Amino acid sequence: MPSPKNLSYSPFAIMNRGEVIGALNRWKWPVAGVAAAFVGSLYTLGFSQVFQLYASDDKEVAGTSSYGVKGLLKKLIHDFIQGGKSPDNPPLSPSEASMIIRKNEKRVDVNSGVVYYYDTNNLASNNPMEDRNTECRIIKNNGFLFSVFDGHGGWQCAEAVKNRLPLYIALSLLEKSELGRFEKKIIKDLLLASLYSNGSTSASSNTNETSSLTTDYTLSKKQDIFHTGPKYLVQSLKDVLNGDDKLTAEESLSLAYSQLDDDISAEAIPLKMLDDSFVIGATGACAVSAYVEGDSIYLANSGDCRVVLGSKAQSGSWVAQQLTEDQNSKNEKEYRRLLKEHPGEEGTVIKNGRLLGQLQPLRAFGDIQYKWDQVTHSHILTQIYGGPIVPPHLYKTPPYLTAKPVTTKHQIQKQDKFIILASDGLWDSLSSQQAVELVGQFLDSSKKNIGEILEKNAATHLIRHAIGGNDHHFVAQMLLVPEQYRRMWRDDITVTVVFLKSDDFNSKL
Repeated sequence: MPSPKNLSYSPFAIMNRGEVIGALNRWKWPVAGVAAAFVGSLYTLGFSQVFQLYASDDKEVAGTSSYGVKGLLKKLIHDFIQGGKSPDNPPLSPSEASMIIRKNEKRVDVNSGVVYYYDTNNLASNNPMEDRNTECRIIKNNGFLFSVFDGHGGWQCAEAVKNRLPLYIALSLLEKSELGRFEKKIIKDLLLASLYSNGSTSASSNTNETSSLTTDYTLSKKQDIFHTGPKYLVQSLKDVLNGDDKLTAEESLSLAYSQLDDDISAEAIPLKMLDDSFVIGATGACAVSAYVEGDSIYLANSGDCRVVLGSKAQSGSWVAQQLTEDQNSKNEKEYRRLLKEHPGEEGTVIKNGRLLGQLQPLRAFGDIQYKWDQVTHSHILTQIYGGPIVPPHLYKTPPYLTAKPVTTKHQIQKQDKFIILASDGLWDSLSSQQAVELVGQFLDSSKKNIGEILEKNAATHLIRHAIGGNDHHFVAQMLLVPEQYRRMWRDDITVTVVFLKSDDFNSKL
């Protein structure tokens, strides 16, 4: 009889796939915990920069598939889950996959100023989706505002910022002499116009929103108590302007972002009982805005969404210029800013690449657990959650988080053809240069009437390539990941591509 130590035994050799999945289901929480820790370690160590597996077609630059250890692990597990599927027998047909990807796409012709038209789309990973986007015209200045919001911890903060930020920006752009007419009543229709005729306006139609929960305090009452909201923003603007006529566009964007975040933080304080305002403040959202006025683009960024400019060189190649910087621990300026603001906390303010070891973006709306003073933080959050959200020994000198944006200006040049605004779900998969080349490929092929591009919407074209490109089998697998595991594979993706007027553009599509 052979010795036990010489026996070669593998449980997978005597179990079929269904039995293995059943076993994993019984141990799903331990397995999920180990898998999450392993995948998190790969992200932290950045193994994807060391091990690269490239697709065999090296002729396509923008569409080249590149998988690190993370991507390879995803692909192997996908193949196991999907079983005996093959490129000839994918789990979704090409038309079914395309319907899912194109579900939320839209194109809007603007044809005003330097803005030609824009494409936008999003693909959810979370349920409900936590990303938001908005596009509107600032009536008084005939400027165009494009924004993308990436929520975390829930969708509520991103939704609130989407509804309220355009109005705050429109008010901040007014001249001092114009503020008086809005001091008593905010008439939104005089300030903002939606660019999408079939949708609702970007700002909430009622600036005094009411909580959906049954409470004694509507948001309008809380705003009167805490002196928040558009009415009090107008009063603040009159004080800030003093003798000046108006703020610059960059100053206006900065003030609007900062004031809205201050209002959200104040309104989150419960009165008698919890309401929606607390949930909005307890969740968070990164935001990026591109305000186009005249021949200038004004950028405001708070978090890790990104705006990239696509230009065409004289040689015909496409060139990417990142107009915003991701605000995370990899950003040395942000890292040094936090160390300067919190001296003596060098070992804790950024830990494991995260703010206080918890939050990845270093600027964001909401997230009151990193902003409230120590007394409010301790008395309210500890009572609500039954314990501290941030360990007290780490929470020494709040606030640790701000939504005050980094603002910049870009003067539009003849070679500038488009800008891409997107949440980090896109940038997790594509570099800025890859994204610009893909949109350039989209434009070039449409002019030449080449049939190799599957999409007629540039935002959809980018989303498709973020989840596998022309590798339909892999795209289908990415779309069919079960909801409870989907977030491990991909984030929500929201993309807006704004095309700028140029002599080189032809009427298309």
